[in-house]
Amino acid sequence: MRYRVKFQKYGVMKFVGHLDIMRYFQKAFRRAELPIRYSEGFNPHQIMSFAAPLGVGITSDGEYMDVDMKVEVNSADACEKLDAVMVDGMRIAAFKALPDTAEKAMAAVSAASYLLFYKEEVSLSKEALIEKLHAFYDANQIMITKKTKKSERELDLKPLIFDFKVVDLPEELIEESVYSYGLQMMVSTGSTDNIKPELVMEHFHKSAGLENPQFGIHRLDLFTKIEQEFVSLGDVGYDVE
Repeated sequence: MRYRVKFQKYGVMKFVGHLDIMRYFQKAFRRAELPIRYSEGFNPHQIMSFAAPLGVGITSDGEYMDVDMKVEVNSADACEKLDAVMVDGMRIAAFKALPDTAEKAMAAVSAASYLLFYKEEVSLSKEALIEKLHAFYDANQIMITKKTKKSERELDLKPLIFDFKVVDLPEELIEESVYSYGLQMMVSTGSTDNIKPELVMEHFHKSAGLENPQFGIHRLDLFTKIEQEFVSLGDVGYDVE
């Protein structure tokens, strides 16, 4: 039976890369004594997959992995057992069973939302920042040159940014920011058009006349698209009692 685990990553754990997080959870499932299914063959491994790797240095409230379990487990019990073996900076938020028709999280993810907060002062007031953001986001096109290891291509960011606005920061992020407000964005994420928030910020700062101010990134959630509507990956599935 497949389950979707929602977890949060913060504090010093933001410096742990994706491959180490995978190894960490393999050990955590063993310590929690949860009946995760293993692959067959000469070198069996736990059957788990992650939705979208999180960049080093980024915290998150909405990370997901899908796991196969040998038997049905109670969602609340499994969540509690796995959370009990987490280190500081990791928390298990949900453990939901998936319907048979659900796509794997990695294939389903189509968007991600982020909070971005400044770690140094910028030469714009809050009102001026809002004005510059509107000018950037309301443009008909946002043409950039996207570079990869093998090539570069012209890309219009406009249809790949689904939301971009100035918001008040939650208390836990205000402590890391020089302002009580920051930027919130939702961008295309996945195998087709994977847009990093750093890329959007780079071009927004250029358009606003800001010289690469330092900012922090916090991922809020990951989304799939169902009937042309964005739905949190955490809302796909159900609690087993």
